[in-house]
Amino acid sequence: MDNKPFRKNNIKGFQKQSYLKSYYENEYKEAHLQSDLRRKNRLYFCFEKGIKDKRILNVGSGPGVDIEFLVNENEVHAIDIVEETLQIAASKGFIPHNIDLNMGYLPFKKDYFDVIIATDILEHLFQPKKLLCEIHRVLKKDGFAIVSVPNHFYWNMRIRILTGKGIVLPFHNSNEWDYFHIRFFTLRSFKKLLNEIGFVIIEEFYDKFINIPKGLPHFIDRWLARKFPTLFSMHFMVKVTKR
Repeated sequence: MDNKPFRKNNIKGFQKQSYLKSYYENEYKEAHLQSDLRRKNRLYFCFEKGIKDKRILNVGSGPGVDIEFLVNENEVHAIDIVEETLQIAASKGFIPHNIDLNMGYLPFKKDYFDVIIATDILEHLFQPKKLLCEIHRVLKKDGFAIVSVPNHFYWNMRIRILTGKGIVLPFHNSNEWDYFHIRFFTLRSFKKLLNEIGFVIIEEFYDKFINIPKGLPHFIDRWLARKFPTLFSMHFMVKVTKR
C-alpha cells in the first residue's frame, strides 16, 4: 500500500518530462532552431578579451553558438533538453548534458563553475527560482553569471496589449495556448528574484538589446535603452556575482 502513491507520482513526473522533451524536440526545432543558429557569438560583448582556462556552463544552451568563441581555451559545458541541439554543441567542442531544467537540479558539485550563462531560459520554466538557486550553488564564490530574460512590456508590447493583441512577442509567431514563454518578468521582479537568491548585479547590458522606433540615430537608441530599460530594452541582461 505504501508504494502506490510513490509509483503514481513517478508516472506523472515521467509524463510531464516526456511532454516537455517532445515539445522542445518538435515545436522548438521547427520554429526556433534556425534562428538560434544565426546568433553566432552573440554574447561576445559580455566577456573580457582573452578569457581562458575557465570552467563554464551554458544553461539552456541550444546549439551553443552564442558563446562558441569560448570553447577553444576553456572547458565549456552545455545543458539542453533537445538532443539535436546538443549534438550540434558537441560538434563545436561543448561537453553536452541532456537535462530537463524544470527538474530544478544541476548535477554538479558546489562551487564548480567559474562562469555560468543562463540567457533567455527562465521564462520557459515552471519554477525559475529553483534553477537560479542551483546556479548560485554551483557557481564559484569569485565567479560570475550572465542572466537574461525578455521584456514583454517594452513600449511596442504595451501598445499591443492595450489594443488587445496579447502578450505574445510578435516575432515568435505563436498563439497564447502554445506559447513557450510561461513566466513574464518586469525589470523590478527580475532584480527582486536575483536579490532574494543572493546575487549582486555588477553590470547591466540594456543598451545591447534595443527596440525603439526606426530611424532614430543609434546613440539615441543606446541612451533610451540605458535610461529607460523597461520601455526601450527588449531584454534585461545582467552580470551577477554571489553576495
